[in-house]
Amino acid sequence: MAKEILKDEVLKDEQLDAVAGGTSREIQKDTDFLQAIGLLRQNETDKDALRRAWAQEGITVVMHGGNNLSNEYYRGGEQITRDKAMKIAMKKTGTQVNINNYV
Repeated sequence: MAKEILKDEVLKDEQLDAVAGGTSREIQKDTDFLQAIGLLRQNETDKDALRRAWAQEGITVVMHGGNNLSNEYYRGGEQITRDKAMKIAMKKTGTQVNINNYV
């Protein structure tokens, strides 16, 4: 029955971004991304360092500690997608990378 209900459901990118992924995978990919754009050093891999790096760019990240929920990203009190957070960080640092390598 569930398959019948969902078979015609099409998600927008923002909706898919909100449900796809998972905390540990996102944390590792965020770490790799922030290292690639110069906001984290290679030896900085803990969650606090990750939060501080995002905060340098005005972004707050809420990590869901092992749940299958995606992390949440906020800027100016408004929730934004992970993709948008990454684009903001690249713009502010002036370093461009292919974000598809970090999703």
